[in-house]
Amino acid sequence: MNGQSLPEVAFGPFRLDVRSRRLSRNGTAVGLGERALDVLCALVAADGALVTKSDLIAQVWPGLTVEENNLQVQIYAVRRALGEDGDSRGYVRTVSGRGYRFVGDAPAASDHLKAALPAQEIRYCRMADGTHLAIATLGEGSPVVRAPVWMSHVEHDWRTTIWREVLTALVGAHRLVRYDARGTGLSDRDVEISFEAAVSDLETVVDRLELERFALLGMSQGVAVSIAYAARHPDRVSRLVLAGGYARGALVVTPERAAAVDAMATLVSERWGSDNPAFRQLFTSLGFPDATTAQIHEINELQRVSAAGETAARVLKMLARVDVSAELAQVRAPTLVLHSRDDAWIPAERSREIARGIPGARFHEIAGANHVVLPQGPHFDSYIATVLAFLAGD
Repeated sequence: MNGQSLPEVAFGPFRLDVRSRRLSRNGTAVGLGERALDVLCALVAADGALVTKSDLIAQVWPGLTVEENNLQVQIYAVRRALGEDGDSRGYVRTVSGRGYRFVGDAPAASDHLKAALPAQEIRYCRMADGTHLAIATLGEGSPVVRAPVWMSHVEHDWRTTIWREVLTALVGAHRLVRYDARGTGLSDRDVEISFEAAVSDLETVVDRLELERFALLGMSQGVAVSIAYAARHPDRVSRLVLAGGYARGALVVTPERAAAVDAMATLVSERWGSDNPAFRQLFTSLGFPDATTAQIHEINELQRVSAAGETAARVLKMLARVDVSAELAQVRAPTLVLHSRDDAWIPAERSREIARGIPGARFHEIAGANHVVLPQGPHFDSYIATVLAFLAGD
């Protein structure tokens, strides 16, 4: 294959018409922005050879001074258009610290990758109290550690559209480290559940992986844990991204709602991961009002595989009493705080409180009501681009 001499290049189910600048999959046009098309054409033209980051920038933005994060955003757009999950089997390969190359015979068709799990490395790490946590690493580049969320399973996350696109974007530019919280996913199940144990687990994981300095991503449940870690270890966190979370749990903000929290914990304990339509309506419609029918089933299955109902209820009650508001002022890392404007699970005001408390923090409000921004939504691409650009500033 020679992209410089061939006006049209075919790879897998895709066809790239270089002259008309049209990308199609099985005859159907694939939407791709002008800059992303420039990147794809430049990589294809190299005929499998490495294209350095500086050469790509020079070709795509001739005569302009452009920061590297702009290139990373376009690489992500190309990978998403090609249906890639960010692993080594994709058409666009990352050459760590240098650039990218295009592999035309890669078996990276979208349907194939969606059916397969990425080639991530999973290992087990023993905590101070003997609990074993499952840790997954994937990708190359500067490290990003994602603190665990309430529903977590380092393998099954990749099977859900809710998480796969977010993870794919991060893996495309970074070495991504994730781990299942104690009691969830592939980690030990019958264990102590406490906030201080969760913070201690994060400390142990990054120490065992010998990560001296890294970006830290907290989403939902992981926000408070990330704040506590960043405040207590300011020399270790290079950048802090906090999405859809809080510094003060529900019972700290509104202690009079104790009965409501207990009722929800009882419901979770008895109905977690079930096919009960009433529970799904209560749980999913609040957190993901724009979810498709397929995504509702994904959430239901993720509930089932991530934790037992009794464990999920214990975690819920623990999170309701979290309070790291006094530690906000001690965070020194550049911080980006994001939240969906009409999130019914966690009000956006909780994230504004975080942004006000952390010196110099940026607050980015996302239009919509989904607790996690869904990939089919109109604001997903800008949400991902904002996160990638912030992380690339390290």
